[in-house]
Amino acid sequence: MAKRTVETAIPITVDRNLPAAAFGEMAKTLQSSGVVDYMLMWDQLTSWIAPSLWTPENTPLAKVIPDIDSYPDWNVMCAYGAALAPGLGTAISCDAIRRGPAELTQTMLTVANITQGNSIYHVGAGELKQCRPFGWKRSHGVSRLEDFYRIFRAFWNSDKPIDFEGNHTKLDQAWLGGAKHYKPRIFGLGGGPKIIDLATSYADGFGTMVPFVWTSPEHTAQQITNIKRQLESKGRDPEQFGFGIWVAALLHEDESVIDRAFANPITAWQTAIMGRITQSDWEKEGIEPPMPRDWHYALKMLPVKIGPAEVQQMISRVTRTMSEKSWIYGTPKKVAADLRAYVDAGATWVVVIDMLPCLLEAAESMTAVQRSIEVCRLLKA
Repeated sequence: MAKRTVETAIPITVDRNLPAAAFGEMAKTLQSSGVVDYMLMWDQLTSWIAPSLWTPENTPLAKVIPDIDSYPDWNVMCAYGAALAPGLGTAISCDAIRRGPAELTQTMLTVANITQGNSIYHVGAGELKQCRPFGWKRSHGVSRLEDFYRIFRAFWNSDKPIDFEGNHTKLDQAWLGGAKHYKPRIFGLGGGPKIIDLATSYADGFGTMVPFVWTSPEHTAQQITNIKRQLESKGRDPEQFGFGIWVAALLHEDESVIDRAFANPITAWQTAIMGRITQSDWEKEGIEPPMPRDWHYALKMLPVKIGPAEVQQMISRVTRTMSEKSWIYGTPKKVAADLRAYVDAGATWVVVIDMLPCLLEAAESMTAVQRSIEVCRLLKA
């Protein structure tokens, strides 16, 4: 059987502190590379980083971007980027809690129409930090995700108004019209068995973090094999299903820059909360988790409520060994070689999320995307 061509993505993280034109320029840079298939955006209201860490001492970018939480509406930016960089695919990660299933379906169909079907949504069960402060219940995440999947499928397959009664949503002759020229691809996003079960039942693919969740190429191969068996048991073709990996990376040619990144409190923070998203997974590697073994950032963390003293306590438990196990790091050539093993294990969609630009001077940060582009080029080669 012929090997599937890997698809590549790079995130655009320009926020409202900067002019929208900066986002547009980044989109055009990714498009002109010829090796990046998708620009990735995450539909968030609040960052993962505790505000007390975003200081000039930890990141020079704090002099230019005064806070890390001024996210735009990524669906708006997605349309803007697609207009400036036609042909570049759009990928958005979101949850099924904060937008009703009919409204989310309408948005997805609109973006798919703009991109002529070159769009992917990675949909998960949500995070506490996006939900509780804004009046939503994170505990509804999985059940609302199921409602969304079923409602999207009902709208797509019907040429007339639909009725539906699910876990949270009841539709009475709901109708979004018959114009469905392009279908967006929908990936499940997460790591738990229920998320995977829903994805193999309803989605076009599944994505998760490496090495935060799938910790090695061997682990990835095992998990993909299990998912393929589940697909086959449901009468679905595994070769028509996508396997996405979200790669936590630190890219640089200078080893001393990477050393400083490992010593940076922001990197230590990310390692503490996400290095193994299921904290008990550290124990499988003989390492004491930095957080309680049943602690999960998506279920427990509210960054704006974590003060400086607690932040310091959390990052003080992170060792260099833990950081090295939590990131795929080095030159673009080395990182691409590391990621090739994940592609050989079955990954078909790769997003390179380079953390280092957050720690660099503004001028270098704006050009650092070229390293991620080079990783994509090598993966495509």
